[in-house]
Amino acid sequence: MAEIHRYKAAFASTDGTNVNIHYGRAQQFAVYQIDDEEGYDFIETRTVTPVCQNGSHVIQQMDDSTSRFADCKYVVASRIGSGACASLTAKGIIAMELPGIIEEAILNVWKYNRMQGLFDTK
Repeated sequence: MAEIHRYKAAFASTDGTNVNIHYGRAQQFAVYQIDDEEGYDFIETRTVTPVCQNGSHVIQQMDDSTSRFADCKYVVASRIGSGACASLTAKGIIAMELPGIIEEAILNVWKYNRMQGLFDTK
């Protein structure tokens, strides 16, 4: 029997329905628990301080921001810059650009996660 995979994903959203904002400008993320076998559940809205200030970033602020997602396997936004992507990746978090409806983004994350599972040799 296949191992059940459960993980959290955070979606940058101004309205809780759509992935519609750049990671660095986002003030809130909708966090979902995704179960590859059973579906998904909304967990919380996580408020953060935007790290993008007129196109520049302070490394410490970026690291502090990305550490707010330490319990998430994925962070999804409409756009994610290279600095944020590197900071998330360094923490073992997969960054994705998936603008659109959150439910569709969840489906895409689920598909990606399932595909990655096909290559796990554990």
